[in-house]
Amino acid sequence: MKNIIIYLITSIMISFSFGNSIISMNGNMNQFLSMNSGSFIESNYQKINKRTHSLYSMSFTQYPADINFHEVFFQKPISNYIISSKISILNYGTLEDVLNHQFSANSHMLQISIFNIKSSSFTYGLSTGYCQSKIDNYSHALLFYSFGLNKSYLNQKLTIGIALENYNSIIKEYSNLSDSIPSVLKITSSYDFQFIPLNMKINYIHDSDNLQELGIGLIGAIDDKFYLYTGKYFYLDNMNLYSELDNIAFGLGILINNKYKIDFGLQHLNTSIFNIGTSLTVITSDNI
Repeated sequence: MKNIIIYLITSIMISFSFGNSIISMNGNMNQFLSMNSGSFIESNYQKINKRTHSLYSMSFTQYPADINFHEVFFQKPISNYIISSKISILNYGTLEDVLNHQFSANSHMLQISIFNIKSSSFTYGLSTGYCQSKIDNYSHALLFYSFGLNKSYLNQKLTIGIALENYNSIIKEYSNLSDSIPSVLKITSSYDFQFIPLNMKINYIHDSDNLQELGIGLIGAIDDKFYLYTGKYFYLDNMNLYSELDNIAFGLGILINNKYKIDFGLQHLNTSIFNIGTSLTVITSDNI
């Protein structure tokens, strides 16, 4: 029975674009713990207490069935720009088919981004990445691109953004079947409440397969040292498949000596199905 289940999982991974999995994952715990809020801009341009720093971070996420995700992220301001890069690894571990043949499955991704931050109220930029996935002796590779902008209003309390993500060019496919991934349109909004230290994020997502999603996230800050995260995700085309307690996230964070930030929390996807994530961020220079 176990072998059959593994075989089915492997077949699904091959059929539904194995490379798509790692591209949709995120080591930024601010987004992970507010249920994947924000666009690729927030994933690749990280602020701490609304300030820009040179920094690096390391994150680890544990998914069901011993699947794990690692990410290392670097960010540096240069003149009026932010340049960032990250290396991500998604590891499915050692699997076994119905003939007791053991094999490994994993994905690797390298992504580089650049954003113009000359204006404190207007940010725009692009990101490009390379993703390679392997299942046993089969491999898949693609290049992907994202573009977007954020504009702030009301003394920077309200931010509205738009992003076109995951436009891709396949370099190598598992088979002669098309294995392209859907491109995504994201419309994002973020609002800082005036009298309480709380930020609310609302995201609308529409992909090229005409699927629609909605995310709502809340991030609270206490004395700019302690952080509370929560979020809820809605699959608008399949609302009847999920309960009120599905696809929600909770987390905590702490900033130590204005240099080290630790975040930890979980996503509850469905009954007894959890993703657990943690990260360490190190600030290497003063804010600009």
